Amino acid sequence: MVMLWIERWSRGRLLVVTVGVSALALSVVLAVAMFRGVGDSPLGEVEAGFTEAADFTLPSFDGDPFTLSDYSSGPVFVYFWASWCGPCFREAPLIERLWPEFEAAGHQFVGVNILDSEDDARAFIERFELTFPMVLDGGGTYLDYGVVGLPEAFFLRPGLIVNRKFIGELTEAEFRRMLDELTEGS
Repeated sequence: MVMLWIERWSRGRLLVVTVGVSALALSVVLAVAMFRGVGDSPLGEVEAGFTEAADFTLPSFDGDPFTLSDYSSGPVFVYFWASWCGPCFREAPLIERLWPEFEAAGHQFVGVNILDSEDDARAFIERFELTFPMVLDGGGTYLDYGVVGLPEAFFLRPGLIVNRKFIGELTEAEFRRMLDELTEGS
């Protein structure tokens, strides 16, 4: 009887120790992951990881090719989007509303549709009556820019120099500030 009790006590103690060590190990792994930012989804202004934007020539939805370097003498706003992107639905009217104002000031806007069907993208453009140049990225240009989520925007100074990268939905105040910064000191 005593031997049975000792055996059960030892198994119980072993179980407690095993569970405790496992919980401690899991806690350490989670703490290290949190410290390193694993799983973070950065939003807002982030480092682009490069200083000069990659040139591209992509087909526009109006049929003409669009070459980014044709606009390198002025500030450029490059916007990666898709028709299934919720924040893109909310941003599209803002971008369209500011486009004529900033176009008149010498800015170029271009919307780069990614990971989408052409029909869905066209329906999105028509729905929001978008008039700034829109292109279809069927070849992975977005990978050259390190796009990891939508929407993502790049604010380029003359010479296609990256001034800002922004992940997520822009507010009008943020959008205006970053567009205005492109011409300061140019």
